[in-house]
Amino acid sequence: MKTFQNPEHFAFTNHFNKSLLKSRIAMMNRTKSRWLGVVKYGVFIGMLWLCAAFTKPYRVKVAAKIVEKVPELKLVLEESTTSLPTLNDFVFEAPPKLISATKYVIYKGSRLYWVVTPKVTFKDLTAIQLEFQKSGGKFFVKQMKYDPLGFYLSEISIKTSFLKGGGSGETDDLKAVDKPIFAFGGWIQAGDKSLGISDNSWDPVFDKIVEQDNKAIEKWMNDRQSEYGKAKEEEKRKEEDALLEDVHREFYKNPLKAHNGFTEFGQDALQYIFQSGARNRVYFGSKGEFRVENFYKTSDFIIDNQASTLEQAEQLTFDKIRTVACYVYTDSTRQSTRRTVAIVTHPTNKL
Repeated sequence: MKTFQNPEHFAFTNHFNKSLLKSRIAMMNRTKSRWLGVVKYGVFIGMLWLCAAFTKPYRVKVAAKIVEKVPELKLVLEESTTSLPTLNDFVFEAPPKLISATKYVIYKGSRLYWVVTPKVTFKDLTAIQLEFQKSGGKFFVKQMKYDPLGFYLSEISIKTSFLKGGGSGETDDLKAVDKPIFAFGGWIQAGDKSLGISDNSWDPVFDKIVEQDNKAIEKWMNDRQSEYGKAKEEEKRKEEDALLEDVHREFYKNPLKAHNGFTEFGQDALQYIFQSGARNRVYFGSKGEFRVENFYKTSDFIIDNQASTLEQAEQLTFDKIRTVACYVYTDSTRQSTRRTVAIVTHPTNKL
């Protein structure tokens, strides 16, 4: 006991530092930091989230459990679980619907429908061509002709096709004498490269347009009857001159011609010969049939600029003939004589 009572034997108590001991006790009793827990759980969450990234159906459940344990992460997890917008990088959208710039073309489904009325202008035809190009097609006007005053179409011929491959279609040469042509139309489909075209017909959707154009032409012709009549006569005269141009040229290019070798009979002259029974290179039989003097029976016969024969000429009657021209020329020796009879018929009686 003495040994224990000796202060020297209690020297081991000096190893305790009161200040350090208090600090350690304070640290052991201190409340743990919430943010430290957040960091620990953050690492834990990251690992779970990585695993759940490939199992989307369970992601919501995992997030709910995490939030239950660590409410502080609720806002973060709610933002991350928000559904993302759907990406359409590889979705092919339908092409925009085509709108026609002309009333003579419409689009229905995958088809282009078109119509040509006698009132279409050069501008309208150009607009139709541009619409065809939108559908990979070609609209080609082979020939056309307007009335003498240029208001309506009296003749036209159309061909439609595709720019590459596919079918093609065309109209006959549509003609009308002293009146407008009938409306006609067709369609074209780029998908299967098919098309259709029909004379004197159109898609019913154009009924109103065709009716309006026909009424406009009818009114125009009624308002300009006198002006139109004069223009028509001038056009006929030019047509006759064009048909007889080759005859005139052939005759006048020869340096030696018989006296009065070229004679032309117009309507007045033919009317006089027909009614009086006169004979002047040509004449008419009792039934109005066309005849030529014996001197011209061996002539070259030309009817409406086409090579013909005496027999074909004699099938014509007075009411079918508009103009007759006869010419004669001889060569330099005057031993050879050539004769030609050229006949121009009325438009409604073309052979």
